[in-house]
Amino acid sequence: MLTSLKQFLRTIAFLRHPECLSGLADIMADIRLREQMMRDHPGFVIEKDTIVLGYHSERLITSKARVSQGTILSFGDDVTGYGSISIGENTWIGQYNNLRASKHAPVVIGRDCLISQFCTLVAANHQIQAKLPIRMQPQSTEKLGVTLGNDVWLGAGVTVLPGVTVGDGAVIGAGSIVTKNVPANEIWGGVPAQKLGRRE
Repeated sequence: MLTSLKQFLRTIAFLRHPECLSGLADIMADIRLREQMMRDHPGFVIEKDTIVLGYHSERLITSKARVSQGTILSFGDDVTGYGSISIGENTWIGQYNNLRASKHAPVVIGRDCLISQFCTLVAANHQIQAKLPIRMQPQSTEKLGVTLGNDVWLGAGVTVLPGVTVGDGAVIGAGSIVTKNVPANEIWGGVPAQKLGRRE
């Protein structure tokens, strides 16, 4: 009992430090945002330690899906504009994934998908003119959006580049970079990804 009391008092003493109070405020803001997202979208579950950038209820389209710890959901910013992220029913998005939408560049994930850990779905690129630093370049309009059909499985560490559609039932092997459209029910892998087989 005495040890517990000492630990409690020691914890209270830490609250004198501004860094601790600031950290607690950030944690509470994250909790409130996750709770708001789940209220806005009944059946949706977003785990702790996610990073959510540019959220507004109309920018997320989902129900009965789950986003796991450490995943980034970026809806855009004031420079590139804001886009939408759609996650279909019964889709599971694993830990530490990176989903990035922007204006005119949505991320669309169908139902019953499995997105393993450390995957990146980036829906737009910057332009690369030599006249300006990359960070000041406007968004490219050549290839926009990422679409995954229903029943898609992305292995760990997959990157899907802008303009790509992955068809229903497709499987992408771990560590692959998908640079072009993948037909339904095909199995792709590699860098860049290419057809390896087909689900039968």
